[in-house]
Amino acid sequence: MTLTALLKKIELFKTLPEEAIEQVAAELKVRIMRPGEVLFNLGDPGDELIVVQEGQIAIYMPETDNPQAGQAIRVFQPGEFLGEMALIDQKTRSASARAEADSVIATLDVENFKHLIESHPEVAVEVMSGLNGKIRYTTDFVNRMGQEMKKLAEGNYQNIAAPANLQDTSLAALAADFVRMAARVREREEKLQQEVAQLRIEIDEKKRQQEVTQITGSEYYKSLKEKLKALREEEDEPEGEAMRLIYEKLEENEKDEK
Repeated sequence: MTLTALLKKIELFKTLPEEAIEQVAAELKVRIMRPGEVLFNLGDPGDELIVVQEGQIAIYMPETDNPQAGQAIRVFQPGEFLGEMALIDQKTRSASARAEADSVIATLDVENFKHLIESHPEVAVEVMSGLNGKIRYTTDFVNRMGQEMKKLAEGNYQNIAAPANLQDTSLAALAADFVRMAARVREREEKLQQEVAQLRIEIDEKKRQQEVTQITGSEYYKSLKEKLKALREEEDEPEGEAMRLIYEKLEENEKDEK
């Protein structure tokens, strides 16, 4: 698809007259990008608007030790544009951008962008409308994910789910990653609870054994055992038989504890 035909399909430019679209197309600079190639970095000057002609361009937050790596926040498809915010507020890039696949982009620098707005004020209206839509969409996503994070903090794992009907595939991927993370947290917590329960059982058993040892090691217990032993020998009397049985039971308990 030619740049002129592409611009006619983009909200930002499609209301322009034919000659204006052709003028913008002539001012665009085409660039080919390979997968993983960085378009701009966080903190770079924002001096151009980017139109995706082919492929995919991802906005992402770079990792500290690897500027090319980072979870995609949004992926722009052919016919979409990005970078217009920096042209308006003249601030540095708030995130990084890279090619996710073999891509072709077309860029419009800040001077040509200003001339375009001066000649066709309706473009400014479209830019603001697009920005409002993006802000509203992102704010809604953040609010919905905030509700899910609150459930995670409260340990309400059963009801955690990714927001439905997400049009942006990268935001949908972020939401899915969060749900998977919540599932892993739940598994670890359940495992920890099982380990704590088992530890409590072992502690209780050890405490019981210590208590038994204290009892069987006391002088009173030893004295009582000697008396029972003497009584056991009196097998000709009914009481002697009863004492013998009690003594043997004590002997069995001591062996079990050992």
